[in-house]
Order: sequence, then C-alpha cells, then structure tokens
Amino acid sequence: MKKFLLVFFLTFTAAFTPIAAKVAVAAISPLSLAFLRFGVATLLLLTVFLIKKNNFRIEKKDYKLFLFLGALVIPINQICFLEGVKLSAASHSGILYASTPLIIYLISVKLKNEIFSLRKLLFISLTIAGIAVIFYENITAVKTSGFGILTGDILLFLAVASWSVYLAFSSNMVAKYGALKTQTLTFLIGILMYIPVFLFDVKYLTFERVDGYVILSYLHLTFLVAFGSYFLYSYSTKIIKTSTLTTLTNMSPVITILFSWLLLKENLSYFFIMGAAITMTGVFLTQRIKDEPSGKSVKENLQLNED
Repeated sequence: MKKFLLVFFLTFTAAFTPIAAKVAVAAISPLSLAFLRFGVATLLLLTVFLIKKNNFRIEKKDYKLFLFLGALVIPINQICFLEGVKLSAASHSGILYASTPLIIYLISVKLKNEIFSLRKLLFISLTIAGIAVIFYENITAVKTSGFGILTGDILLFLAVASWSVYLAFSSNMVAKYGALKTQTLTFLIGILMYIPVFLFDVKYLTFERVDGYVILSYLHLTFLVAFGSYFLYSYSTKIIKTSTLTTLTNMSPVITILFSWLLLKENLSYFFIMGAAITMTGVFLTQRIKDEPSGKSVKENLQLNED
C-alpha cells in the first residue's frame, strides 16, 4: 500500500507540474516566478543541508562542472520552461518532458555511462518522430496562429534538453558527493546566477491577478517539485526498483493531457494526439529494455526528479 501511494503521489505531482506552471505564469511574470520558486526551494534545501551538518567542500577540479550545472538547472532551464509553457500548452510540456530519460540515455552513451543499444536507438527515433509530428503541426499553423505556440514548444524542448543534460552530468557528482550536497550546491549557484535576471524583471512583478488557484500552483511548483522531489524520489528509490518506478510514472504525461483538457480547456488536435501517442509508445518501449550491466548506471546514481 505504501508503494502504491508513493507512486500515485509522484505520478500526479509530475503530471500537474505543467498545469500548475500554466496557471501561475498567467498571473506572475515567468522570470520573476522562477526566482520566487527556486529562491524558496534553495533556502529550504540549504536549511536541511546545514541541519545535517554537511560542508561545502568540493574538489577544485569540479568547480567548473558545478558552475555549469548551476547555470543549467535554474537560469537556463527555468527561463525556457516557464516562458515556454506561457506561450505553448501544458499538454505539450507534459509530452516533451516525457522524453527526458531518452535524452539522458543518449548523453550517457556519449559519456560511456551506458552501453549503446541499437534497439533503444530505434525506439528513441520513434519518440523523436512523435515530437516531430507535434512540431510539424505548429510549423504549418504559423500563418494562422503566429509564432507563439511554435516558439513556446521550442523553448520547452530547450528546457527538456537543459534538464536532461543537468541530470546526466550531475550523476557522477551525486555518486561522489551525495544527492543533497549536489542539489544544494547547484541550486545555490543557480539562484545566485539568476539574481540579475530577477532584478531586470522585477518591475514586471505584480500580484494583482493572484488568487487561490495561483497560490496552490506556486506551492505545488515550489514545495512539492523544486524542494520536495529530492526527498520523495530519494525515498522511493530505496523501496521501489528504479526501472519499475520510471515505468509506472510514465503515465504522468497522459494525466497532464487529460487534465489540461478538463481544467485549462486546451485544444487537443489530431496531430497532437497522434504525436503524443507515438512519443509515449517510444518512451514505453525504450524503458522496457533491460539495462545491460555496465557498472553503476546513471539511473542508479540519480536521486533527483524532473521539473
């Protein structure tokens, strides 16, 4: 029962993240929202970090990597994600983020953390084909609907790419320093880098349109996702196999699509439904392939969840 409740909670947390973001950015400037969201999450992580009496010492050779990870996880990822979801649709974000494990796999093969598999590559190609169908519709619709949705989807894809690169490159740091220390340091570096962006955007920050739904969305994005994901995902991997957990939580994009339609009244075109079905099939088939033994894989090292 405990495992079921945990998987249920993780699945719905991931599923409602794009929807919560869509609601929040309608009332709060995306660039300021990113700072308010991760500023609080960083303070909470830092508090736990200090309570556990951890230290900030890292090897000098890892300095540049941590700067790179900090830039990826907050400034780059959050600008692309929140600006993208404002221009595009929550359902599009859900589908694009479903491809995160596949991008991580490709990077991991390049880093020699995973063994190349032709079957996986074929299934990944299927996923890319599904995303291409979604993009094709938006490209052909530019004349009638403008560049808004297409630009949003491009930003969302860049958000997925930056998040995937962050997870892939942080895996060795997680193995070396632990998940809490790695995430705290990267968040701290990232939020410090983000201060100039916030100062530039703060003139657009207003709370006039904030209501109960926006507050709930902010709490979801900040406490359940940005901060809570570390504890939830770390705990879940201790009692549930990572492969099982990943497969079960693959339902989250489907839930995102359903509730985006029900709550946000988003239009689900035939092109989008077809592209989403192809993408999810590729994701499902890829993760059905058992990993070949190759030391500690990226999946075993990662203790972090998606945005």
